[in-house]
Amino acid sequence: MRRFLSGVLCFCFSEFGISQTLEHKLNTFIESLPRPQSAGDFKPVFHLPPLNQDTSLICWSFSTSSFIESEMERLKMKPVRLSLTFPVYNVFLEKARRFVATRGTSRVAPGDLFTGVLDILKMYGAIPASGYGGKETGNSETYNHNALYREVDQLMKRLKADSRWNEANALDETRKILDRHLGRPPEQFIYNGKSYTPKSFFNDVVRLPWNEYVMVTSFQYAPFYSHAELKVPDNWKHDATYFNVPLDVFFSSMKFAVLKGFSLAIDADISEPSYVLNKKYAVIPDFDIPLSSITQEAREFRFDNGATTDDHLLHIVDCRNFDGQDWFLVKDSWRTAWEGSNKGYFFFHESYVKLKVLAYLVHRDGIPIIREKIQ
Repeated sequence: MRRFLSGVLCFCFSEFGISQTLEHKLNTFIESLPRPQSAGDFKPVFHLPPLNQDTSLICWSFSTSSFIESEMERLKMKPVRLSLTFPVYNVFLEKARRFVATRGTSRVAPGDLFTGVLDILKMYGAIPASGYGGKETGNSETYNHNALYREVDQLMKRLKADSRWNEANALDETRKILDRHLGRPPEQFIYNGKSYTPKSFFNDVVRLPWNEYVMVTSFQYAPFYSHAELKVPDNWKHDATYFNVPLDVFFSSMKFAVLKGFSLAIDADISEPSYVLNKKYAVIPDFDIPLSSITQEAREFRFDNGATTDDHLLHIVDCRNFDGQDWFLVKDSWRTAWEGSNKGYFFFHESYVKLKVLAYLVHRDGIPIIREKIQ
């Protein structure tokens, strides 16, 4: 037993030593870069203060809702903090509906993409955060959806095991779980002294030009300058409306949009050591792959082997150049961003964006080169 424990301790200390060595090497590299020191080094577009998603897995609602709020202000509307859980409630209903229709083959999980908010708003409407908080624990400030996810997953397994493909019954059972953990969304609510339904609030208040927004990606598995499916597990509807462009156009258009005062919601991978260990600067160090070697092929290789996937959705609110280095200010709801010194923000280096951002959502006026190519 002593020999066993000694071996375990040696292994643990070895792993700890490797981690410490990597973190030191990584921090040394970051310190060699011209870089922002704080969020105050940026001049971001308007956005509402960051929120912590806590133990929930609904970053897609945080980031896309934040993007919509910023777009409202950019287009001279009065921005409103949107309910983050209203899309969650309804997207689970739509996932359950599709699960039944596909006889249990469609994915039902907490994760989603930009469309998890955009499509739900168009279908169900919108509610301000003041009208429907959807907090699982009532007055608690945390979003803890673990029990919700577990119960929905168990329900889907029972439906499949028993071949229970009655849509109405499946939706009723799903709704009972959602009501218990999130509360039933109101059919009517008061906002600024006026009564609304979710549909009327969407049409009268959150009245963005929805057809003018573009989802952009960059992968070789589909023809460039055409619409394609983003091939990630959270694309449960197999949405094929992402416009696919070469990496240089993907990045240059992204940077152009931010410098012109547009913000972007982004779908990214956050599994890299700089994000996990540094908690401030997301960068691909030269000892991994030099910036000059981050090509379309390098990006594709990591996507194909699973090193890059859609871990997280965030909101880019500024881009600045620091002595030749492009850095993006990213509004971030994930807990790691709240453990660092800039609560709710992260700094993404251009290397990280080129290699690890899978897609972005932006108004088409911010990307004129791409807009001209869209049919």
